[in-house]
Amino acid sequence: MITVIGSNKGGASKSTTATNIAIALALRGKDVCLLDADLQSSAAKWHASREESDLLPRITLIQKYGNISQTLRQLDEKFDHVIVDVAGRNSRELANAGAVADIIIAPHLCSQFDLDTLEELESQLEAWQDLNPDLNLYMYQTRATTNPVLRGKERAEFLEYLKDFPTLPPLNAINCERKIYRDVVPLGKSVLEATNRTAIEEVEQLIEEVYSKWL
Repeated sequence: MITVIGSNKGGASKSTTATNIAIALALRGKDVCLLDADLQSSAAKWHASREESDLLPRITLIQKYGNISQTLRQLDEKFDHVIVDVAGRNSRELANAGAVADIIIAPHLCSQFDLDTLEELESQLEAWQDLNPDLNLYMYQTRATTNPVLRGKERAEFLEYLKDFPTLPPLNAINCERKIYRDVVPLGKSVLEATNRTAIEEVEQLIEEVYSKWL
């Protein structure tokens, strides 16, 4: 199964989402490949730290740029899950990956800059599904506020905006702006390997919602 973590806006926690999904699936006994298709190499740097610390479970890391569709097809034959981390823009890598993916998880903040990219994403999805009709795309709200007074309002605004884009369904799972997500990166870890129960529950909810029938 190929999962692309992609959107047309930077800073939406794509690499954070990709690395946490990869470890969550590996912890469930799946053979996971993480493909870093972003020249910033955030996922590759995280993986190097993980390898240096000799942490288990192990996952495979591959870096590939440009036309990655054939590489993804080949990896899909070898691994249970291929998680693809692409740059935060309408890149060639995102275009290629969407044409062969099973799932796209599209992280977005509840910000006007992020949500202004949804018309472009909707057009991309239409083009991808012309070639790849079984593709499913899910909107994933990331870096949400943890303020209990503001959180409900922010979520309502996010969902209200998405009503204009019925082909871009939102996930119930939400990623919040928590320091622990940053703290585990230099250690090569997922928050699942830390002690912040709330962050763990956020990742577990995402995995159950998206992957329950494949676990």
